[in-house]
Amino acid sequence: MLFGIVGTAAALGMGSALCKSQGEDIIDKDLPPNSPKASTKTSVSVEELLDSQEIHSVGRDVAGTEKYDPRTQESSEEDTANVQNSPKAFSTAAIIGSVQKEKLSDLQKTVRKSRQLLKRVMEEAGAPGLVISVSVDGKTVWADGFGFADLENHVRCSPDTVMRIASISKPLTMTAVAKLWEAGKLDLDAPIQKYIPSFPVKTYNGEEVRHKGRYKNKENVNKVSKKAIEEKDETNEKIQDEKAVAISAEEVKSEKEFSDNKQNGDEKNGNCISVTDRKRMELYKIIRAKANKRRKMIEKAEEENEFNMEEYYIKEEFDTIQEALELFQNDELFFKPGSGYHYTTHGWTVVSGVVEAASGKPFTEVITGLFYVLGMDNTYLDKNNPIIYNRSRNYVRDVHGKLMNAAYIDNSYKWAGGGFLSTVHDLSKFGNIMLYASQHNSDDGTQSVPGILKVSTMRDLWTPVKGTGPLGSGYGMGWGAAEDKYLCGFCRSSRRHASHSGGAVGASSCLLVLPKQDYSSKEHGTPPKGVVVAIITNMQGVRLKNEALQIAKLFENIQ
Repeated sequence: MLFGIVGTAAALGMGSALCKSQGEDIIDKDLPPNSPKASTKTSVSVEELLDSQEIHSVGRDVAGTEKYDPRTQESSEEDTANVQNSPKAFSTAAIIGSVQKEKLSDLQKTVRKSRQLLKRVMEEAGAPGLVISVSVDGKTVWADGFGFADLENHVRCSPDTVMRIASISKPLTMTAVAKLWEAGKLDLDAPIQKYIPSFPVKTYNGEEVRHKGRYKNKENVNKVSKKAIEEKDETNEKIQDEKAVAISAEEVKSEKEFSDNKQNGDEKNGNCISVTDRKRMELYKIIRAKANKRRKMIEKAEEENEFNMEEYYIKEEFDTIQEALELFQNDELFFKPGSGYHYTTHGWTVVSGVVEAASGKPFTEVITGLFYVLGMDNTYLDKNNPIIYNRSRNYVRDVHGKLMNAAYIDNSYKWAGGGFLSTVHDLSKFGNIMLYASQHNSDDGTQSVPGILKVSTMRDLWTPVKGTGPLGSGYGMGWGAAEDKYLCGFCRSSRRHASHSGGAVGASSCLLVLPKQDYSSKEHGTPPKGVVVAIITNMQGVRLKNEALQIAKLFENIQ
């Protein structure tokens, strides 16, 4: 018996040592190559381990496809299986279970909050993919891709994904305009005819006026495909018919029930309407009134939906700016210049014609040259024929909410106002270039490299024009702009920032620049100082401005 007890103890000791040795071998294999090794293998920092695997999580942070995250102990079904079957995943879990949880840094907490915010946006909008880049004081602190750039081929989004940036094209075009303005080649107060002699002089109520207003968007059937317009009209009519049928179904049913009940009541009560029938009649009137109200609301929403305008679905290529101008240059003004404001993209086609005349070069040559100067190597004209690596597909949803590929379009009629492709890295770089220019001060002796534009020019670009928005915000020159403004203590306030959102067929975007408050180079050092957020998604009709501002404010507070 004694020999048996001793033998059992020896076997247990040997087995325990063997298990410990094997466990250490597994942990050693999973540690990053350059990670410091402590005397005890299980004392590896959680953050060191997670940071070493950070690159593998890009593109996976979307509902249903999340990578296993030991910090939250959350995983998808697929990744749960990987955790169970993978020795590496097992060793990671073993490390996490054997060390004390460390406090997350401010950056990690902010990234987590931002991810949750963007996931909600994607879920609400049904967006297949989304990409984001955040920089603080000119340095990228977070860039990520969520979901899919191409659902059919299972290609995930990454910060290098190229998407339509839509109206963020306007600030880029404005930079080209401002360069010509600073060089004395372009007079912003001159009439359009100085640069485009063929452009008709406009009148309003019979009075000749200098153009500052927006043109009505009417189609020029000589240039736009009649067949495309008719097909779209047919589709819209079909959609409206389907909605009308759905809305009317309940009232038709109620009407039939009422008629049947009334007929039965007449037979029994000698044409006397019973109390029950009277109540049904009143209920039917209420249902019918609500149905009519709902129908009117739907019709109004259809009219106000900008993507119902035929101009968005032009498929023909425009070889020159002059051809694009013919789409609308003979249309009437919405209002007398100076009496109102209405956001426009056609107006930027006029601007591109002015740029051509002032520079003596085709607009496409001027703008691609600007991309080169800005170092935006992954920003392009939205042309369909060239091979552009990492280009995303574009998506829309039909009336039933089903995801579909966006229709083929040609954006050559609006290069300046919404015809460019880019990445969040390039947009973030552009935002920092603008931020640097707005803060650069050549008189303080601390700066030797000038900004792309003068500080005074940036002030003009980022100052909202009165009457273009509420509470110290509005539209400046190619940028949405907001100033510091407070109505009263602890009430709604406006924080100084510049931004531009974009909406295109199959894409939405936002670029936001939040300068450091009360910036001074003597106090805060070399610019740029502030936060730049760039977000793009391959789904149309997604509003991103509020989320971009929230994220910028979160990152602004990181120490």
